[in-house]
Amino acid sequence: MIKYLKSLFHKVVYYETTNINGEKTRSKWGLCLSRLPYLALAVVCYIFLFKDGFPDSFINIYANVLAILIGLLSASMLFGFESIYNNNKKEIEGKYEISINEEQEGKERIYIVNNEALDSNNSRDNASVTQQNNYANQFVCFTGYNIVLCTITLFLILFVSLFEIDAYDPYNTFFVDIKSVRWEHILNFTIGMFVSIQRIFVLYAMGLIVKYSLFATTSLVHVMTTKMKNK
Repeated sequence: MIKYLKSLFHKVVYYETTNINGEKTRSKWGLCLSRLPYLALAVVCYIFLFKDGFPDSFINIYANVLAILIGLLSASMLFGFESIYNNNKKEIEGKYEISINEEQEGKERIYIVNNEALDSNNSRDNASVTQQNNYANQFVCFTGYNIVLCTITLFLILFVSLFEIDAYDPYNTFFVDIKSVRWEHILNFTIGMFVSIQRIFVLYAMGLIVKYSLFATTSLVHVMTTKMKNK
């Protein structure tokens, strides 16, 4: 499973660092820098708004939205896969007449061929097909990445709620002398770190889910409009 998650992540990075024609537009470091505002906003919201934990209403609404999104995104991903599969087939179908002249016998034979695939040497058509395939691949990758984000976020919310540490205040701590450290101090520190990271990740994932949902939607719109133009 880890291998497939890594593959998905690499594909998302690829499509975020290249344009629709497959040309490199920015480096991986540029992609990391573009995500810093989401992380900074998540940290600020956590410190000033949710350091005492998420309200119950927020958890219920967020968990329900994530569960609904997982179902909708999974269904839309199947639609995107069908679109990619159909893109491999040529759009021009029909019967074509082929004439063959036999010079020795002076005869002409005519063959009727039912052709389901006709290659186009037009560079404009080839570029359009490439762009359509890239948009479709973008839609599938961004949608799959969104499903993974929603699943991990939902699991973290349910995990914290299950062990009733969602209201844990990591700031309600104090320093002790090293000689006075006991196992409960280490446990409290570990829980505080986990809760802080969990809350920051939940807020950070919220921004990424919105971002990749918009990316996937625009990619799907481009796929559909391109197919309608070709028809």
